[in-house]
Amino acid sequence: MTEHSKIVLPKQVVPTHYRITLAPNLTDFTFAGDVSISLEVRSPSKSVTMNAAELEIISASVSQQGQSINVSTISLDRDAETLTLSLDEELQVGSAELSASFSGELNDRLLGFYRSRYLNIEGEETFLAATQFESTDARRAFPCWDEPERKAKFDVTLVIAENLIAVSNMPVQSERPIRNGIKSVAFGTTPIMSTYLLAFVVGDLASIEKLSDSGTLMRVWTTRGNEEHGRFALETSLELLDFYNDYFGIPFPLPKLDHIALPDFAAGAMENWGAITYREVALLVDPENSSAGTRQIVAAIISHEMAHMWFGDLVTMRWWNDLWLNESFASWMGDKAVDAIHPEWEMWTQFLTADTASAFSLDGLANSHPIEQEVNNPAEIGQLFDAISYSKGGSILRMLEDYLGPEDFKNGIGDYLNTHSYGNAETQDLWQALGKASGKPVAKVMDSWTKQTGFPVISAKRQDSKLELNQRRFLYENISSDTASEDPTEWYVPFKISSEKAS
Repeated sequence: MTEHSKIVLPKQVVPTHYRITLAPNLTDFTFAGDVSISLEVRSPSKSVTMNAAELEIISASVSQQGQSINVSTISLDRDAETLTLSLDEELQVGSAELSASFSGELNDRLLGFYRSRYLNIEGEETFLAATQFESTDARRAFPCWDEPERKAKFDVTLVIAENLIAVSNMPVQSERPIRNGIKSVAFGTTPIMSTYLLAFVVGDLASIEKLSDSGTLMRVWTTRGNEEHGRFALETSLELLDFYNDYFGIPFPLPKLDHIALPDFAAGAMENWGAITYREVALLVDPENSSAGTRQIVAAIISHEMAHMWFGDLVTMRWWNDLWLNESFASWMGDKAVDAIHPEWEMWTQFLTADTASAFSLDGLANSHPIEQEVNNPAEIGQLFDAISYSKGGSILRMLEDYLGPEDFKNGIGDYLNTHSYGNAETQDLWQALGKASGKPVAKVMDSWTKQTGFPVISAKRQDSKLELNQRRFLYENISSDTASEDPTEWYVPFKISSEKAS
């Protein structure tokens, strides 16, 4: 894939720091907003283009070195979901500032900044506001560079009714009344991060909390009255945090980690950095009525999302074509962590039936596809990535750990995370780190599994003291066919051979 084939924003002007103020109205389901963005001008430009969708831009201004630059036109391209500010004067290389005022709708489509309807414990109809930004819906909440590589810091302030609670990626820094019945809640500055990992939730919420041994505040948030159903999630996440801190060798970098149960949520969960959002059924456990199977599912989902705090959030894919690795690693790593804290659940046995067998069943079809696929437009993501990408992806990562050995694999992951912390990386960066740690040709082996369709069936034939191995692509259609179709595809297959010596 070439840079020219991707639909991306111009690179002349990029963000470094957002200061966002949003005022959601849970009566008429709208929000008003202001954003001030610190910019880095990399080459002279007479325009600034960013992403915006379903927003009304009320005003916009640009300045450099304290001097205002007139914005001649404000253009919204609804198809491309971009906002372009044309300037009378050219921005010069250096820093600049951009400000915009805007408004939008708290939609009911479970994306961007949306509303969620539920009945509270008194049986009354109630609404909360929440976000879901992956992959490209931060632009529906505020104008931004809505691409994973355009990392920046964020200051979020929410203006809300005084009886409501607001939660975001960072702890509350200040809370003050601003007029009758309304308060302003300001959160601490985030580390440098991608827009799709930003989150905020406003509603009638309650929480339970506990401080981890490493000093991280762990909280589970629910709608008021359901907080005790988060007890299992709280204790599980504390155990998982200890495991991940040790395995990755990098302590969780934020001061707190919130798990937030939402009545309406499109995905199972979302790995917003420091503020993970979930469907209620994916996080809450009724201690009286929930089954052991429910506890396993909840633990696996929490573990998957927490693995993303490092692999995905601290180090983020450069572009969406590496989403398969982001998700596959979190699924595999999530099972590894749950297996460590609950070995009696035999997670790897379940992995074989849930993931590996699923991958085999789909990848044996003639119309299967490679794990790695080009993403030119983020709108293609949902169409391109499926169980082949994720289940097969997780299975080959398990194979890779066995090939390299658990210690070399762990060291390679640590090197990858340390090298690319607070930045972006690609699949080949991970293969390089694992190859360096193990001394083995990781990229050559793994490329044969990720860039090619299907998988091999291995036949073995022993002649005297020699063992002859052959491979050919497995296809279901060859089982019932008299003549197997020829397929020249070959894979690098790690083998372990053991023998029993005569006593």
